[in-house]
Formats: sequence, structure tokens, C-alpha cells
Amino acid sequence: VRSFLTPEFPRVKPSFLPMVLQDRGEETENWVQLNTEEVRMPILEGEDSSPDLYGAIRRARKSKMPILAVIGRPNVGKSALVNRIAGTQSGGSIVADESGITRDRTYRSGNFLGRDFQLVDTGGLVFDDDEDTLFASEIRQQAMVAIGESVAAVLVVDGLVGCTSMDLALAEFLRKEVNIPVHVAVNKCESEKSGGLNAADFWQLGLGEPFPVSAIHGVGTAELLERLFESVPQLAASEDEVEDEELLAQFSYLGDVMKKNRREIQKEKDALRNRDDDDLTQEEINIAIVGRPNVGKSSLLNKLFGDQRAIVSEMAGTTRDSIDALMERPSPDGITPAVQYRFVDTAGIRRKNKVDFGPEFFMVNRALRAIRRSDVVLLILDATAGIAEQDRVLAQKIADDGRACIIVCNKWDAVVNKDNSTYEKSVKYFRMELPMVRWSPILFISAVTGQRCKKIYDLVDAAVSAHRKRVPTSVLNEILRDAIAWQPPPSRRSGAQAKIYYCNQVSVRPPTIVVFVNDPKLVSDNYKRYLDRKFRESLDGFESTPIRWLFRGRRVRDVLRDRSMMNGDPGDGGSGSNYPFPHAN
Repeated sequence: VRSFLTPEFPRVKPSFLPMVLQDRGEETENWVQLNTEEVRMPILEGEDSSPDLYGAIRRARKSKMPILAVIGRPNVGKSALVNRIAGTQSGGSIVADESGITRDRTYRSGNFLGRDFQLVDTGGLVFDDDEDTLFASEIRQQAMVAIGESVAAVLVVDGLVGCTSMDLALAEFLRKEVNIPVHVAVNKCESEKSGGLNAADFWQLGLGEPFPVSAIHGVGTAELLERLFESVPQLAASEDEVEDEELLAQFSYLGDVMKKNRREIQKEKDALRNRDDDDLTQEEINIAIVGRPNVGKSSLLNKLFGDQRAIVSEMAGTTRDSIDALMERPSPDGITPAVQYRFVDTAGIRRKNKVDFGPEFFMVNRALRAIRRSDVVLLILDATAGIAEQDRVLAQKIADDGRACIIVCNKWDAVVNKDNSTYEKSVKYFRMELPMVRWSPILFISAVTGQRCKKIYDLVDAAVSAHRKRVPTSVLNEILRDAIAWQPPPSRRSGAQAKIYYCNQVSVRPPTIVVFVNDPKLVSDNYKRYLDRKFRESLDGFESTPIRWLFRGRRVRDVLRDRSMMNGDPGDGGSGSNYPFPHAN
């Protein structure tokens, strides 16, 4: 109940209150304080008010979907099976014919027969640590975390190779140490004739009936999921049934009332599903963590989550695939919905001529794709190594894609001989070396000690607000007139000079401003940068986002006609006349 202590808990009709209270509390002004439980229930007056018990539950906490862990020894097709079940063959986990591709645990959403669940893909489990198996102990730790938070596990084995000693050791470990249902999926059994025969060899694992499946062709995956849903109560019960049971268990004193008003509550639940409420469907903020190899991206992710979410080592290239991690940050006031951040830890991006076609090629593509689908990009730099050419390439990529950016200089604790001027000199150095993202804020942190890591959230919120900011057209044109008055567009040797008529903002993410001129070719790049600087100096809130400028050519008579029919000259207060269509009398 403590997690539900929010001022907007359930909405209740005034007529519904006597049944709810039953001498359990007292009414004070517009609030009802229940003595038996520490829950504040506001009374919303009006005829449209109705019991919103389920809506309050969804506001207070996000219901967890059941998680299925996919485990097995290296190179048996775990990632391919996860992609098949989740339907993410394109853009899912990286699959290659070599062991050790998957190291960290990655999550994928799935749906079977209308039931939502999550799949967690793990690295290949090896119990013998030797020089040939990199990060064996770290991969085991990640797999154990995945098993601990799952309701069931799927042991994937290779049907072509047969039962090996590693499979027997892993099965013995699962029988003795794991208390969740475990099902055996015999991969690479495409043939109807030999598939069942190959699967029969794995009865000796002692984990029940082995299911012949094919991750590539999808053979047998439906039968495997059916058996999983039958053996796991969390999967067999629907989400509504689970919510009803949890609700009755946590609010037993409302049980009689809920039984009497089941029909009204069901009507409220149906209306809740059908409406698009911003308070209930809070949009996630996608944050991509990018940078060169071995600059501390995974260390920062682990520090933000306070857990060993990704494997960290001094070896460059430890992270192979993009890792999505969702975090819900409660609002400071406790009234507004919690903010959800989806951090995407990417693999280190090396220079293009050093990347060969293969797993690393797909890793780099995933990292670049994470930049394109993100709202904010955290560009991680090494404060001890300075700026490299690859850092400039990544900064230019972020600016070209129009993403909000925050420059995060890691390893600040390792900088030696720091004095009072070190910070200002460092900021000036990074500004000069990265002019393409000169508008980005710079934060010096230490992912090892956690220095200034909490400030990332405030900078991300400010960057998202700037990335979605809109400015009225009258304000933009007033700033444009002042900029032209201070510095008119330069003329060429032939005497041709750009004439700027007006501008307006046409979109956000990033903010896009269209400037209408007589000839776009006459506007030089220097003057474009001058306009960008003047607009940023005159407007607040654009410190973390690029501004996309579009220059379009227009004839003078078209501009004069638009001024006479619309709202006059830009910035004159709208002295023109409005007409419903161009040829109106």
C-alpha cells in the first residue's frame, strides 16, 4: 500500500463513499482519510465521477509482464529462437555462426494467443573457466539474474550435435538449483522424419519432454509455448484476472463493495482501455549512450541503474549488442505521472575502415540505428584521452540526424593535476574540438565513483523539452528582423544579394524553421550560422537541441500577395486582412 500513497489515488463517487467507508474513516473537506490503511482518496464532485480503482492502480505502478529466460550453452541458437518467438528477425538480437556473440542479457517483448510476455536472451553458459572462454563468469552472473526474475526457463540444445557433457552439466544445475519450470527446446530440428528422433536423445537430461523446434523456420515453437503456458500460472492467467486477484488481496476491506459493483468497475475498465489518456500512456524517453570503444558507456548504465546491467571490463569491445533498459523515475511532487527513460547502451563505434563485414558490422549498425530512434543522445567522451577523429564523426552524425545531445565527459576522477582553471579550460577545449554540437551542454562525470551522474536526468528533461519546443511565428520574425538589421545578408561580386522575407517554424524533433528568400543559393553558410547564433541568443530553451534551417525561394509578388491576404508584414502585429480563400470578394 505504501507505493500507492499518491494524492490522486482512486476517484470515488460521493454516493459510493458510505459503502466504502463503513465506519472505517472520516470525511474532511474534499479528502477522505481511511484509518485502517494509509491511503488518501480524493472526492471528485460531479455526475461523471465514477470508481477508478483500476485506473489508480495503473497510475501507481506499471504491471509487470511475466518473463521467460532462454538459456543454454554457446552457439545453440538461443538468440535465433528469441527472434523467432518475439517476431524480431529483422532488428532483433544479433545472430552469427560463432560463439560469444551474446554476452549481456537482452529483453524482447512477445505475444502468444493474446498474452503478452517478455523474453530475456542470455549468453552461452560455460562452467569451466579457461582462456578460450571470455567473460564466462560474467555471463553466468547475467544468466542467473535472468533466471531469478523469470517465471519459467527454456533450455535450448543443439539437435544436430546431440546431447553433450555441457548439456548434462547444465541440466543437472537446473534440476538442483532452479525452482522454476524448465522446458527443453531441441533446436535445428527442421526435418519431420529425423526431428523427433534427434529430440528423443535429450530425455536423458531429466527435464521432461524435449520439444523439437527450428528457430530459423519456426517449426515447433507454437507447441513449446503452449506447454509453457500450461505449466506456468502467471502465463495461463490473463492480465485482468491477475489484476483482480491482486486488487482483492491488497484491498480486502473493499472486497464486498467490489463484488456489489463488479459491473460498474468492468464498465470503467473497458472505457479505460478505449480512451487515449496521456496520464496513463506516458511516453517513453529514448536515450542512446554512444561513443568510442572503452570510454565507459556500460559503466555509466550500471551506475544509473545501480545494478550489474551490462558486463564491464578493461577490454575494448566488451559490449556486443545494443542493450535496452527501462527506468521509471517518480515525479518529485507525486501527482504527475512518473517519467519513463529507456536507456540504450550501444557497442563502441570504431572507424569505418577498421570494421569488417560480420558481427561488428551489425553492432555498429545497431548503434547508429539507436541514434536515429532516440530522443536524446549521450555522447560519452574520455576526459583523459581528449577528442579523437571518431568523436567528431559521431558528433556530426548526431547533428545530421537532428537528435538532442548531451556531451558526457567520463573518467573525470582520473584527470591529474586539476586546479581551479581545469574545468573552464576543458569546456573551452571540447567546444573548440566539437563545433558541430557547440549547443550541447557538457557534463564531467565519473561512472566509477558516481560523481555528477544524477545530473544527467535534469539535463535529459531539459533536452527533451528543447527538442519539442515551439515558438510563435511573430516572435521568430521579430528576431529575424533584428538579426537582418544588425547584419544584412552579404552580396556577391555580381551584386546579387539575398533578400529574406519571413520565417516560421514548421515542425519539432528537432525544431525546424523555414526561411523564405528570393534565392536560397545566395545565403552563405556563414550567414546561416549567424542566424542560428542570433536565434539561440534571443530565445531560451534551445541549449540542447539542433535547429534545422530550410531556405526556400519565393518570388516578390507571391510574398506581397500573401502579406495582403494573410496578416500583413512579419512582426507588425497582424495588421493585414483575413480572407477565407484567395479569390474571396
